[in-house]
Amino acid sequence: MDVLLIEDDAAFAFSIADYLADRGYVVTAFREGLKGVEEAQKGYGCILLDLGLPDIDGMRLIPQLRETAPRTPLIVMTGRDDASTAVEAMKAGAYDYLTKPVDLEELALTLQRVGAMVSLEDKISYLEAKEEFVLLGQSRSLEEIRNLIVKVAPHATPVLVVGETGVGKEVVARLIHKTSGRRGNFVDINCSAIPRNLFEGELFGFKAGAFTGATQGKKGLIQLADGGTLFLDEVGDLPLELQPKLLRVLEQGEVRPLGESKNARVDVRIIAATNNDPEVMLAQGGLRQDLYFRLSAFIVPIPPLRERKEDIRVLAEYFLQMFSQRMRRHIERFSPEVQDVVQQYAWPGNVRELKNVIERGVIMCDGSIMAKKHLPLELTHKPQEIIPLGEIEKEHISAALRRFQGNILQTAKALKIPRSTLRDRIRDLEISYKP
Repeated sequence: MDVLLIEDDAAFAFSIADYLADRGYVVTAFREGLKGVEEAQKGYGCILLDLGLPDIDGMRLIPQLRETAPRTPLIVMTGRDDASTAVEAMKAGAYDYLTKPVDLEELALTLQRVGAMVSLEDKISYLEAKEEFVLLGQSRSLEEIRNLIVKVAPHATPVLVVGETGVGKEVVARLIHKTSGRRGNFVDINCSAIPRNLFEGELFGFKAGAFTGATQGKKGLIQLADGGTLFLDEVGDLPLELQPKLLRVLEQGEVRPLGESKNARVDVRIIAATNNDPEVMLAQGGLRQDLYFRLSAFIVPIPPLRERKEDIRVLAEYFLQMFSQRMRRHIERFSPEVQDVVQQYAWPGNVRELKNVIERGVIMCDGSIMAKKHLPLELTHKPQEIIPLGEIEKEHISAALRRFQGNILQTAKALKIPRSTLRDRIRDLEISYKP
């Protein structure tokens, strides 16, 4: 690993460089902070920063280094032996904090942890490059989410992912599982989609004869996730009477299928998700306090898309390229009007809604540039405007005609109207099409 050392004490810098060189590290040292910031642009595996520098207060340097090298772990070193300095440095973006005189063995162990963390980050980048699980964006909040994934992935700690519908909660859960190294399955369950009377059997399994119709036993989803990860989407819809049984899984690693008299051991990592405020669910009695406290050991909050505007264009261009390739279209870019609409829209459905809009736009677009007319009307009209019914009908019929390449018979069948009615509407609404 290449290490950038920013330290004004030449003798101390030499001792660190010599010690780390014996352990396979390549150390580049700078005495002045501002020159160190310039050097950080070249890309290092880790930065060691002394807070007491001659040209600038090291604490002021942390934000600059975070901006210059946002993905490089930063370890600060200082003679200020007080907790407030450590807290301030960590809040500013430092990965760890060492007090002078620095214990070189402790420094080596810290660098080992950094190396493991960087390896996990590389694994996330690899998975995203393969488009298995994509967490696209360049906002600071998304970078923080990636860092949280790296920190929690190697541990079996339960995780609670919180965010509105469509922000990518399952993507985060799958990235945690994939980077964790767990060899078992990733098993997902939507707690709002399973009928209440079937929930216990689906989640915990049952023994043959446990109830009428149970002619043979069945493993529950928890057992199917043994050695892997169980993802509970919309955990607030988990029936209250089953929540103590899930707590047993979390605390004791045991599950008891319906009809069984003994518990079975399981090694399963639980990741839960909700689009509701957990505090509200607690207050309304939808979630037991003891289960919430266990699930919330590590919370990953995902902000809505409207709060991270800088991610919108990145996502839109990615989806444009993806759907253009998938549908064998040659759409090169968005028109300036589309860029403005996409950037200003509130996206209540978040990333999922944006993806669907771009997919529809690719279907509607016949040229190389996606124009405003290819977007749904709800994006191009202000909410307070009432869209004329004829305009909606005209767009709908035009889209159908394009879909069936101007074939009147097929279009009429799809719209479930007589051909004569379709011809009348084409004439009255002045719809142009190529038969």
